[in-house]
Amino acid sequence: MPEEIKILNLADVPEYMEEVSQWLWLEWAKADGYSLEEIVYRTKYASQRDTVPQMLVAVMGDKPVGVVSLWLNDAKTRQDLSPWMATLYVKDEYRNLHIGQRLQAASIEAVRALKRYPCLYLITKLENYYEKIGWKFVDRIPVGEGATEKVYRYDL
Repeated sequence: MPEEIKILNLADVPEYMEEVSQWLWLEWAKADGYSLEEIVYRTKYASQRDTVPQMLVAVMGDKPVGVVSLWLNDAKTRQDLSPWMATLYVKDEYRNLHIGQRLQAASIEAVRALKRYPCLYLITKLENYYEKIGWKFVDRIPVGEGATEKVYRYDL
């Protein structure tokens, strides 16, 4: 039987900051030319409580296994939309345990608890993943070099 998974605010477990930063760097930022040091710095200052930005980490036992971020914006072409759920990531060996869904639900609840925003947005290339828990398609937006990605909204 798998160990219990807890979803914690990264600000409350700073000992996981370096590892989480490494995941984010390898998954997204390295290819975009960012250094690991830049991502550690961004992660540190995006780890807030009771506001956006915020980062939530899934922990199994004493190991971080996934992360999700809440940002004010994640789409340069849609500055009118805020806040955003971003960087949903679960380590390969912990996938298919519904950790991603738990992180999404925790993100939704964290933003709902702020009582400042009517909805939450995300941008993705994925098909038929976010719709499963109630995200609604909003738009397809340009992301450069002729590519587009889908924007979704979750009404709070």
